[in-house]
Order: sequence, then structure tokens, then C-alpha cells
Amino acid sequence: MHSSFGKDAPPDTIHDAVARVARRHPDRTALLCGQQRISYAELIEQSRLVAHHLRDRGVRPGDIVPVAARRSAELAVVLLGVLRAGAAYAVLDVRWPANRLHELVTAMRAPVVLADDPGSTALAEARCEHLTFTELRHAGPPARPPSLLPHVTPESCATLFWTSGSTGRAKAVLSPHRATTRLFTPEPFLDFGPAPVMINAAAVAWDAFTLELWGMLLVGGTVLVHEDDLLTPPALRGYIKDSGATHLFMTPALFDVVAGGDLDCLAGLRALLLGGDRPPPANCRRLLRSHPDIELYNGYGPVESCVFVTTRRITLEDTDNPAGVPAGEPVPGTEIHIVRDGVLAAPGDTGEVAIGGNGVALGYLDDPAATDAVFTEVTVGQAAVPVYLTGDRGRLDEQGTLHFAGRADAQLKIAGHRIEPAEIEAAARRAGVRRCVISPIPDRSGTPRIVMFAERPAGELTDRQFRERLSGTLPAYMMPASIHFVEALPLLDNTKVDRRALAARFGYSR
Repeated sequence: MHSSFGKDAPPDTIHDAVARVARRHPDRTALLCGQQRISYAELIEQSRLVAHHLRDRGVRPGDIVPVAARRSAELAVVLLGVLRAGAAYAVLDVRWPANRLHELVTAMRAPVVLADDPGSTALAEARCEHLTFTELRHAGPPARPPSLLPHVTPESCATLFWTSGSTGRAKAVLSPHRATTRLFTPEPFLDFGPAPVMINAAAVAWDAFTLELWGMLLVGGTVLVHEDDLLTPPALRGYIKDSGATHLFMTPALFDVVAGGDLDCLAGLRALLLGGDRPPPANCRRLLRSHPDIELYNGYGPVESCVFVTTRRITLEDTDNPAGVPAGEPVPGTEIHIVRDGVLAAPGDTGEVAIGGNGVALGYLDDPAATDAVFTEVTVGQAAVPVYLTGDRGRLDEQGTLHFAGRADAQLKIAGHRIEPAEIEAAARRAGVRRCVISPIPDRSGTPRIVMFAERPAGELTDRQFRERLSGTLPAYMMPASIHFVEALPLLDNTKVDRRALAARFGYSR
């Protein structure tokens, strides 16, 4: 077991920590989106009005407020207002299928659903009544005086993250305030330097969005909002040159694309953070050699312990490591344990990665069985320590550095998203196939993609109809890149599906 230096620091709520920064730097730019600038003082005042309007709408501590929106400066104001009202927020991507939005909103039993103006159409199709940001802004003076805003604790839920579920249904992670604030207060997990400016380009429903948004607002930096869907090299050059961007988060898959086309577009950054999958050693090596002034970091962590649990500043020596770039050392407020057969593994042994500390989630919404299965305790010395069992395998070396060793189950990581094949397979059965299996098969560049092999259903269901039904349930990042129909899935002697035979039949190398 290795504990980080900051585990005993008192946690904080997100909104209290932002308010503290605003008192120190009221005139500093908190949010920058195109020509729109919002100072810390303006952020606090605007979010206060949002909080009071939400209280007038019946929002109370313990409630979850779904927010369907794209990235914008206004989204940040609304989310801070939700937290100040004592509630938790769940950001939903307006590009998700209407059926999925309806299912998730219904599960949260929300007193009010919020949407940016473009997102209102998506929620209307999902049959969800909602209040738009515009309506919220023009709701008139709040009925309640400022003194009536509620007090919540660092243990209270701040964010609900929907993630893929092994049962075939999405599950919701309840992440407390302390899970976010531990990364940035009282000492951040890395030295961001003076007046940092971080590009906000992550998917809004992902915990990397937390890194980019609250990470900057808790250290007195500026959130530089990228409004378009894709972050391109020309946009990166402009943000660095014209807006002074200093920090950027990328998935390894996106980094590979950028590095393969225009690595120099990153010139001028102070730091690049990679996370969501294993870093590509070759392109890391290229960046370190061509731009040695850019700090390059690897971050590892499941959403059940918000954003990162370990980080590592990548060195040239790391890129030559046969086992891959190390996952790194624990961030503040975080403990890493290696468990085998329910007990701590011997030092240096490989086992399941278990996470303790302030980052651990409160559990899964309305799913006590799933919660009890992975949120448990391990004995450290004579004490029972609460942990989250990740399903990831790894080992700690003599320096306390975590080295990743793969998964203990069938879970996939595609473009930074954690995906349970069972959820895709369940959606496929509902769309009409008899049986199917999912395989992660790399493309020519080595990037994994989702490939489905399915038994063709009886009747007249066409390939196009099947894909349309599937896309009506699954978000785009879970849609198979390729779907291959067979009359029957080949089986091994143990009756398991012969995935190798399927891959060979359709020309995939395994």
C-alpha cells in the first residue's frame, strides 16, 4: 500500500472552494468562450441567482438535477448554481439517443431538468419536460434571500456520472464533492504554474470534463471552452497563440491522431495530460524529443474515483519500458492497494487494483447489489479500510509506482470511454438479433474499435434497420464500427464463442 502526501488534508465542497478563489481573484477571467469572458466575481453572482431560482423550483439537498447541454461558459455557471442550491448535477450529452435520455432522466427522479437551448429539442424528443438556460436567466428576481441557500458537506453527492453497466443497463456513479476537491485543494496533484489556461474540450458527461472545468476554477485558472465537437490542430494552434492556452487533456487515441498529422500544433503548451487508456510510447517519445519544454503526464483512474488516482510525468526512459508507461503515483487524498483473493498482495505482486481515500464514490444510484460488489473493505494492518475494487490488474513497485497489467474482466476502453460489452450485446438483442459477441479489434493504426459478430435474426430485418434500432439506444461511442452477421456463432469445446475463428473469417488479425 502507498498513501499520497495529502490524504489527511480536510476536504471541501466544490462551490466553497470556488468562492474562496473568487474572493482572492474577483477580476480574473474564470471562463473564456469565443468573445465571451466571465470573471470570477461574475461567475459567483450569476451562479447565486441560478441557485435561488432552482430552490424556488423545488430543488433540495440530495436531489439530482439532469443538465442536457453542450460545452459553454453558461453551462459552467449553471452547474455551479446547482451545487450552490445543495443538489448534485448529471450532465447529459444532447447527442445521445432520445430513448437513452428518457431512460436516464426517469431514473434520476429529478425535480427539474435543465437544458441549453440547442439541447431542448433532444429532451423534447425524449419526452422530458425541461427548463432551458434562457428561461432560467429570465425567471425574474428570486423569491428567497441569499441566507436561505442550504449547507452541504464534502460527503454530499456533487456529480452523477452515467457509465456502462455489465448487466446490460447503464449505471450511475454518485461522486461526492471531496472526490473532485481532493485533486486541487489544498495542493493540486500537479503544479499548474501561474495563471493556467486549460482547454475545455472533453465530453460533458465524462469525468475528464471535471478535470478541465473544476480543475481550473479551483486553482484560479481560466477555462477555455471549445464549442465545436472536434478539437483540430488549427484550433489548438489558435488557442495556444491567441488565448494563451497552457494545459490540455487528451485521450491517447486523440493524441495519436494529432501526433500523426501535426505534432507541432501542441508547441507552446505548458503541460499535456493523457488519460483514459494506455499512452502510446512511440508518439510520447516523439513529443518529448521534439518539444522537451512540454510536460507530458499519464493519468489513470476510473470514474468511481473521479478523474485520476495516479499520475506520472512521462520520461524518455518510460517510453522504452517493455511493460508500457507506468500509471504513476497516487494523487493527494488517494490510497492504492493491490489485492489478491480478498487480502493485500505481497509487495511487487500483481493483483487487482483497489482504491481508497477521499476520491471513492458513494456507490451506484439505486443499485445496492452492484455497490456492495465493488465498494468494500480490505484489512490494512489492523484496520478495515473502505476501497473500490476496480477490476484492473496492476502492481506497485518499491517506489510505490503503479504499473498497469490489464483487465480482470471483459470491460473495454475505447477512445477513453469505459464500455461493458454486455450493455451493447443487450441492446443488440432488444434490436432483434438472437445472439452476438463484441470484440475489440484494432484498426491499421493499432487503435481498438468495437466489432460485433451477430447471428442473423429470422424475418426481414435488414442490416440498415438493425443499425438504426441500435443507434436509437446506444450513444455514438458505443456503436460498433463494424457489424458482421453469421448464421451461427462458432463455439469452442467448452461452448464459449470462438472469437479467434470469427476474427479470421472476416479478415481480422488477432
